[in-house]
Amino acid sequence: MTASFAAAPTPPELPETRRPADVPAKDFVYDYVKRLVVDLTLPPGHIVTEMDIAKVTGVSRTPVREAFLRLDAERLLQLLPRRGALVTTVTARQIRELHTTRLVLELHAVREIITQEIDISADLQKLIDEQQALMDAGSGYPAVVACDREFHNTIIRAVGNTELAHLYGSMGDRQQRTGVVAFSVQPGRAEMALGHHRQIAEALGRFDGATAEAAMREHLDRHSWDLERYLP
Repeated sequence: MTASFAAAPTPPELPETRRPADVPAKDFVYDYVKRLVVDLTLPPGHIVTEMDIAKVTGVSRTPVREAFLRLDAERLLQLLPRRGALVTTVTARQIRELHTTRLVLELHAVREIITQEIDISADLQKLIDEQQALMDAGSGYPAVVACDREFHNTIIRAVGNTELAHLYGSMGDRQQRTGVVAFSVQPGRAEMALGHHRQIAEALGRFDGATAEAAMREHLDRHSWDLERYLP
């Protein structure tokens, strides 16, 4: 099923929530709005106002304004004077560039796993089974993409390089958002990604570096270009 990400004709329904007493208002609102953006509850092209968020969170507009400023700096929102904030678009180029960066890091991790013969096959198979179960149950793409992310995080963490893990983790929000968009707009992409995961896991389980690297390149590089026809 494909989806359009033009501005929605009617405002999306925002889930109501309330701040826990021990969480600062500005942090609570920031986390809340960011999750709406990365999971596409607030779709690309939609304009959201401070009042919209204040109403469903029960906080004043000041922490909402601070959250909007932070998300503007992270390029998830674009502030519009006297109108609110525009949820930024996701383009095919953004996805390609993110995948290119991930590929560099993940290929390094694959080589280290092969060289050191680090066995993560059971962990990867568990995540593959979980991703399949989510898809079979018709779970939304945010949940499927979160499981997809954990598959790749497992490969990165296996190396034991904290700097590598930190750098990779810094892309997490963009990885979640672009993943949901890619799965939503390209027919069969979620199923294709799961098939790639199986190939990667099987090759790593055999410590077959050449096959694992080829499967990772197929997963993150070649199919990123296919999104040209679906996204700006």
